[in-house]
Amino acid sequence: MLGSTAIWVSGVVLGMAVSDFAGTAGFPDQLPPNELSEMTFSSPSDAEDFLARELPLATAANPNYRAAADGLETRWLTKSIRFVDAPDGAILVAMDEDYTEIRPTGRTPGTHRAEFSLADVVISVKSDDTQLTPSGEPAVGVFFTCAAPKCIRANWSGASSTADVTDISLQDPISRARILAAFAYLRAHGAKTPT
Repeated sequence: MLGSTAIWVSGVVLGMAVSDFAGTAGFPDQLPPNELSEMTFSSPSDAEDFLARELPLATAANPNYRAAADGLETRWLTKSIRFVDAPDGAILVAMDEDYTEIRPTGRTPGTHRAEFSLADVVISVKSDDTQLTPSGEPAVGVFFTCAAPKCIRANWSGASSTADVTDISLQDPISRARILAAFAYLRAHGAKTPT
């Protein structure tokens, strides 16, 4: 049971009871009862297994996105996500993605890896009006924003860098809500809250 653990969603601390998510930005106001029951996790391992299984499927269901500024079309696929318990009790996350930039002249593949501690990030659902769906809607996803600068280690097609934010685009509201709940459960059961 998710109980009363706290998580940041769109700048507001919420209790982790499933009903508390309703009405938050990017979270569906009503989920079918069977979807609500699937949003509970028996252990951190249960939530980790759920994310490892469901994230690749959820990102595969996303549309291609088009940049509002220049029309560049991209396709993002989460290939894998791994979790490691840190000595301080926090949960470390490593996500690997493949992306493709689609231009009239051809396709350019790339890779992205993001590594961070759940103890160092605020988790939220946000929309991004710089990336649009084929129907013109903003991309929506789960964002991981550093509580202190540059807490995310990134690698873009072999080039290492650091970042203040990383995200997973998840256009389907039910998938997004379930994935947000899994990350929230992990954050509450293995990480200290950022200050």
